[in-house]
Amino acid sequence: MLGTLVNFRRWWLWALGAVLGLGLVLAAPRAGRAAQTAAEPEPYAGLAVCPPAVYGYDPAGCLPVGTARYLTHWQQQGLTYTRDDFPGVRLPLTWLVLPTPNTHYAWVKAERLRLYTSPEAAVSESDKPARALGPGFMYIAYDRIQRIGTRAALHTTDGYWVNRKAVEPVTPSTFRGWLFPRTPPERAFGWVRFREVRPKATPGFGAWDFAPYALERYQRVQVYDTRTVDGQEWLMIGPDLWVEETRIATVTPRPAPPEGVPTHRWIEINVYEQTLAVYEHDRLVFATMISSGTGKFYTRQGLFQIETKVEAEDMRGAFTADKSDFYYLEDVPWTMYYDGARAIHGAYWHDGFGFKQSHGCVNLSVADAYWLFRWAHEGDWVYVWDPTGETPFED
Repeated sequence: MLGTLVNFRRWWLWALGAVLGLGLVLAAPRAGRAAQTAAEPEPYAGLAVCPPAVYGYDPAGCLPVGTARYLTHWQQQGLTYTRDDFPGVRLPLTWLVLPTPNTHYAWVKAERLRLYTSPEAAVSESDKPARALGPGFMYIAYDRIQRIGTRAALHTTDGYWVNRKAVEPVTPSTFRGWLFPRTPPERAFGWVRFREVRPKATPGFGAWDFAPYALERYQRVQVYDTRTVDGQEWLMIGPDLWVEETRIATVTPRPAPPEGVPTHRWIEINVYEQTLAVYEHDRLVFATMISSGTGKFYTRQGLFQIETKVEAEDMRGAFTADKSDFYYLEDVPWTMYYDGARAIHGAYWHDGFGFKQSHGCVNLSVADAYWLFRWAHEGDWVYVWDPTGETPFED
């Protein structure tokens, strides 16, 4: 009984040292070794377990087992256990800047947008409006609210008044991409597209080995390995952590410009991954998620150049015969036209980055769009591509 108690205490001390890294603890002999004779000595008798660390050599004074072996194995796969070995920094929230101070936005929930020349007319809606738009997908930009009794009207940035009951104020998304001011990432990385994505211990759906926790939407991950199982690509984002490729919007750093880009400065848009990457001096300096065109309003592939930059402007249009796709968006911020009517610009009206949902433009969060607007020059190259080849090159 005493021998059993001693062995248990040794095992407990070894486990505590391996997990917490509190020093060297003598390795406990395995059960069954007590019967060994002096003629068959324990080959590792008297050696201590190495502290938890990565060992690229054979340590002479300790055994690299347990936690040390685990860390060394994953280091050889390119995964290190530091607090965070990702070289980037998230774009600060201070970049969430609008072209005009004190601007706010609101979704038009009424069937039609009625614009009046006075707040009294807007709250009463008894007179004929100065303008009327819709029905459709509509947002206004306003700079102040005026109350008249128990009712209120919003003053739009282009000088009209709208009944407060006809709209619902919205707040731009705070999602931001990542900057790489010193060292670009060495491997692919990306963002979780969906809410509550549960990784698996193995790729594929052959085993029900989901983790007991979920990744959050917009969480940034690194990609250490890829594997195809039953026709589906899986990404390894950590030790024994695999997720479906479709769950992550991935950026793979390029070592050189795409074919046809004659400079060392360009913007890459991957419409399959729904990501945008910015390169300067042949290295990645910024990356983020986008929302590009959907369905027949796709963002076409090709090589373009930024033609015009506009700080803010209204956008409107309808392409179907019955005008059912009509949209009206006031004060769209940080717009960079690169392919006729197609542009890269900020989108204050949604938080769905990572998914296609535009009329052909490339939507960025307002903060990301402001950073890119400040970085980009007219004439900079824009490379749009789809690695699946499914997106057309021409209209």
